Amino acid sequence: MTFVDKPYGQFLGSAPSFEAASNILFGIPMDFTCCFRAGTRLGPREIRYFADNLEEYSVEQRRALADDTFFDAGDLDLPFGNPAACLDVIEEAVDQILNAGKRPVAMGGEHLVSAGIVRAIAKHFPDAVILHVDAHFDLRHTYADQELSHATALRLCWNALGMSPTDQPPRLVQVGVRSGPAEEAEFAHQHIPQILTESTSELVAELEKLRDLWGDRPVYCTFDIDAVDPAYAPGTGTPEPGGLSSHQALAIARFLPTFENLVGFDLVETSPPLDHAGITSALAAKMIREFMIATQA
Repeated sequence: MTFVDKPYGQFLGSAPSFEAASNILFGIPMDFTCCFRAGTRLGPREIRYFADNLEEYSVEQRRALADDTFFDAGDLDLPFGNPAACLDVIEEAVDQILNAGKRPVAMGGEHLVSAGIVRAIAKHFPDAVILHVDAHFDLRHTYADQELSHATALRLCWNALGMSPTDQPPRLVQVGVRSGPAEEAEFAHQHIPQILTESTSELVAELEKLRDLWGDRPVYCTFDIDAVDPAYAPGTGTPEPGGLSSHQALAIARFLPTFENLVGFDLVETSPPLDHAGITSALAAKMIREFMIATQA
């Protein structure tokens, strides 16, 4: 695979080999299209750093990481400054993970990386659905005259999976979105179910309804850390006040493996240079740990 070694250490609790694990964790250090504030290429490194301070045991779940839950494969070796070529590398890597019968779990990196992942998902699971957690719709056709952008990520995913506004049940559901231009907002509010609540219990209840609706459909989740309120996650390129709490973000991470057929997960847009005391990276690290433990059920 096109992974490089882990120069900053492995994520806490990694299995000793690719073959031994059911989930494959990897970093995608890319931030070529960030339009406001860059730095997300450093996300995987810093998330691993903060993971090293975590316990393998989850008090909330009353379980610890098992030895074969996941393998940290390192970071992808990406061609510098070439988003199109980067998406090809990402797609190829995820394709190999899926061919091996493993679940890809990616750390970004900017949100554009999700488009490369979903291109591979579409090959293996053409009827996949997406749970998109974000502060922004990310449904633009172009941004700054570019089709490949963090602001077009979900439009690219939509196209890769051949989604339609008439899909029943809807194949894209968005959580936490609270910012975007009028055109995006109008399209989303007409065709894409939106979940936005201040209550963790209400959020989980909505996700339970969605789980029942989607049944055994292949589910992919892409989680932009800016979905979380900047009070809890300031280290991101385009912060948007009024978002999820860290408690809600962790609840989502624990809930995801309860979908009957979860085929992948990414956590993107953590930007360490913009963080305060590492609280965003700490949250991202704990989200991944909680997710991994929840997959053991």
